[in-house]
This record gives sequence, structure tokens and C-alpha cells, in this order.
Amino acid sequence: MDQVAKMSLYYDFYGGLLTSKQQRVFSLYYMENFSLAEIAEEEGTTRQAVHDLLQRTEKLLERWEKELALVARYLKEKRAVGEIKESLEELGRCLSGQDEAYRRFLAVRKKVMDLEAHLEG
Repeated sequence: MDQVAKMSLYYDFYGGLLTSKQQRVFSLYYMENFSLAEIAEEEGTTRQAVHDLLQRTEKLLERWEKELALVARYLKEKRAVGEIKESLEELGRCLSGQDEAYRRFLAVRKKVMDLEAHLEG
């Protein structure tokens, strides 16, 4: 996973724990793709100050993930649901001619799809 995707996921999970200034600067840099100079101008500060704030914010997010592992757990669950979904699709092809078994299969598949939607938030 690249740095931007990783930081974006960390922000999704832990961004609410950051100060409003950290949230604003992080969002401008990672989500809006502003340069350090553009953020510095927007915030009325120096490029170095923005760089330092981003470094501290990244380290905070990484520390929280190391301690809580919410993103790792989410990714693991998402992978597991994807594997179950693939297995169900394969099973569905095998059961397509058997009415009762296929009906039960469809009910289980719906539950997995609902779980997947829930994980996606």
C-alpha cells in the first residue's frame, strides 16, 4: 500500500483524535493534494512549520495504529469477507440447479454482502 493510501486510511480511523489544525493541514496535503508552500500560505506560516506538523501528525497516526491496530484488523476482515464472497459465488454456480439449496445459499450470500457493505461504512 502506498504512503498516501496508508495515511488516508489511518486518517479515516484516527483523524477524529487529531487537533483541528492537524486535521486541516493533513487534509489539505493528503486529500486536496496541496503543496507544502500552498498550505503554508493558506495557514499563514512557513513551509518548514507545515512539514514539521505533517511529520508529527503522521507519527501520531502510525503510533495509534501500532497500539490499536484498527486499520490492520479492518483490512484483514475485508480480505476475509472477500475470500468468503468468492467461495460463495463458486458454490452458487454449483448449486444453481438445486432449488432449496440454492435458496439457502442466496440467503447466506446476502448476509455476507450486508457484512461487506457494513465494513465499507
